[in-house]
Amino acid sequence: MAVDEALMGLARTGAATLRFYTWEPGCLSLGRNQTTPEWIQERSRDELCPGEDVVRRPTGGRSVYHSRELTYSVTAPDRLWGGPRRTYRRVNAALHGGLTRLGASLDPTLGLDPAPGPDPAPGPLGSRPCFQEPAQGEVTAGGRKLVGSAQWRHRGVLLQHGSILLVNEQAWGNLDAQRGDRTESAAIGLSELVREMPEPTLLIQTLSDAFGTEFGCKPEPASLDPALEMEARELEKKYRSGAWTWHR
Repeated sequence: MAVDEALMGLARTGAATLRFYTWEPGCLSLGRNQTTPEWIQERSRDELCPGEDVVRRPTGGRSVYHSRELTYSVTAPDRLWGGPRRTYRRVNAALHGGLTRLGASLDPTLGLDPAPGPDPAPGPLGSRPCFQEPAQGEVTAGGRKLVGSAQWRHRGVLLQHGSILLVNEQAWGNLDAQRGDRTESAAIGLSELVREMPEPTLLIQTLSDAFGTEFGCKPEPASLDPALEMEARELEKKYRSGAWTWHR
């Protein structure tokens, strides 16, 4: 989360960045404005779910469980591709194209012009996890969400990131499940849609190529430069703090 936010600073110089990453250990993320139920506030990570972690995202939306997935993030000037609505649509179009190339049979999403709506009214955190209800324009298969995405627009740039599920474990995204009330999630993993799961390098390369096709500019491999890494290390203090994690 700290690196994603640090890359927003790079976007203020006019650069656009596509990033892929995974999670270790598994982690529950909370949306920026998501209400945290009283029973879980101020609890340690071990008390929340032994062996797991928890973080609050800079973007909105509801709780997501991150484990066997590939996470993407895109940072760019907010008007580079026509504003947040159009960026949201085009990023989802790129993801749709790449996953289709890998053999996944997906519901049509192209041609829509959706936008991420406002966060839902405050309510129990565990009642409506992110993957429980597909939003218009998201990547789905058989009506079940495969990719969940969220945006944050701030000081002329935007961050959009999301989870590409390899295996559906989103029942863990429902915090009520931590008390034994786990229900089936209305999500789907890529493993259910392809005959053979692609190797991580092939998955990332195929998705990168699809972004190149959609945006007309082939992504070039890069690493985090020392200045951005230092900024991310500083931001990491915020994302590790209880004041940020439990502030709602």
